Amino acid sequence: MSLRIVPTTNAQNSVATVGADTEYKVHDTMRNGIHTVRSQVIAGHALEDHLSKWEETQEQLKLNLARNVYGLHQPLRMQMERHFVEKPNRIPVLKQSNLAQDILSGKDSTIEFEDFLGESDPSMYLLDVHGVAERVVGLSKNGAPL
Repeated sequence: MSLRIVPTTNAQNSVATVGADTEYKVHDTMRNGIHTVRSQVIAGHALEDHLSKWEETQEQLKLNLARNVYGLHQPLRMQMERHFVEKPNRIPVLKQSNLAQDILSGKDSTIEFEDFLGESDPSMYLLDVHGVAERVVGLSKNGAPL
C-alpha cells in the first residue's frame, strides 16, 4: 500500500506497430487517421508520461487514504459507484456528458479545457456507426472486420 502523491519517474516509451490491427498488417487510414513516421520515431517527453499517470496516482492515493481512515468497505464502495456510472448511456458515437462521473471524480468543481473549448480529440466522435456496431456485437476484432 503506497501513499505516493506524484507518479513514478520511470518513462516507458513504446513504438506502435503499423497496421497491427488489420488483417494484412497495413495501416488503416480510414479508422486510424493519416500515418506519420514522426509519431512513431519521436519518443514522448518525460513530463508527458508523468502527466498521463497523474490521475491514476491521485486515485490510488484517495483509495488508500479512505481504506486507512474508514476501512476496506469505503474504497470498494467508491469503486463500485464509479463502475456503475462509467457505463455508456448512449450510442458510443454520440457525445455524452456524465455528470455523476464528474461528481465522483471531483471534476465538477474545476474548469478544464474541454469545459469551454470542447473535446480535445474531435476524431472520437466521427460517425463510424457501422464500425462501432461491429465492435459492440463482436463482429470485429480491434476495429478490423473478421
